[in-house]
Amino acid sequence: MLAGALLATAVAQGVGRFVLTPLLPGMRAAAGLDAAQAGLVGGLNFAGYLAGSLWVASRAREGRVGAVPLGFVLVLGGAAAMALAPSLPLWLAARFVAGCGGALLFLGALDAYARAARSPADVRPLAGVGLGIAATGVAVLPWLADWRAGWLAVALLGALAAPLVLRLPRAEGHAAQAHEPPPPHGGPMLRLGLSYAGYGFGFGAAGTFFVNVVSGGTPRAAALVWVVVGLCAMASIWIWGAVRRRTTGTRALCAANAIHALSILLVALDPRPLTAGIAGVFFGGTVVAITALALPLARSLAPRSPRRAAAGLTAVFGIGNIAGPPVVGWIGERSGSLAHGLLGAALVAAAGALVLVPDLRRGR
Repeated sequence: MLAGALLATAVAQGVGRFVLTPLLPGMRAAAGLDAAQAGLVGGLNFAGYLAGSLWVASRAREGRVGAVPLGFVLVLGGAAAMALAPSLPLWLAARFVAGCGGALLFLGALDAYARAARSPADVRPLAGVGLGIAATGVAVLPWLADWRAGWLAVALLGALAAPLVLRLPRAEGHAAQAHEPPPPHGGPMLRLGLSYAGYGFGFGAAGTFFVNVVSGGTPRAAALVWVVVGLCAMASIWIWGAVRRRTTGTRALCAANAIHALSILLVALDPRPLTAGIAGVFFGGTVVAITALALPLARSLAPRSPRRAAAGLTAVFGIGNIAGPPVVGWIGERSGSLAHGLLGAALVAAAGALVLVPDLRRGR
């Protein structure tokens, strides 16, 4: 069960979302995409993720999430379409489809594992996000100059996970679960939502343009930094789990958001390989951990509607995701430097830490 959930989250995030990051410099060079257009490609993927999250939230009202097989097909189909589609409008559509599938697969797999493990606090499947980033980053290293072949390579790589992913239990077999009421909207839940939206903005922008900013030197070295991000993301689940046990979830989440903002700031100020490597460690060390800390916190704040709280938080995160890449791309195009846009993204991410300050004394 754990292996299937790990691979599902790896495919959802690695193939469905993050492989664009190392392939984007080659795409821009070959297709002549400017920074604003590149931001749209990233933003439409996150828009699809938001649409998928909202669909999951609607099913959670009935006590169901599911849709793992559909999400799996949409993610792989979206990757293959990127390799075959001839124009920007079709790339936008393909990324939207992949984002939607990624949300269905990611949230469906987490729900299936939580039901089977009977432990919503077990966040080990989130390590699959780092696995997906690292595996797809390695898979496209030979194809940085031939980005279409890179998309096909990751689609085939993702398909190898089918035997375990498609064995995850389907939610339809658990339709008798109780109807969940709406989660609370004010106080700590509101601040958590604002924090997660700020994180989503910075994460979406940096997750789209990280390698593009660093690749001004050596594209292969920049792509390898992205692999480091994935490896650190895998390890971060256990590191931040230990931090969480020694303090509160809110304090750990606030610290992780602050470090995440610092990672974006480092890339914006100094994209040279050494600094980028340090930023990659910080970025990878928090990019999954923030989700691993935020989702259980949301469930604890809404004990009668844990699925709706998690899906709703993911939807808020999606709003920040959608805004981040286009805004940063537009700023980069107007100013002549993506680093200027990433400075703004770092400030928004830092605000995601500051908004949690009023809750630091709480015991959660």
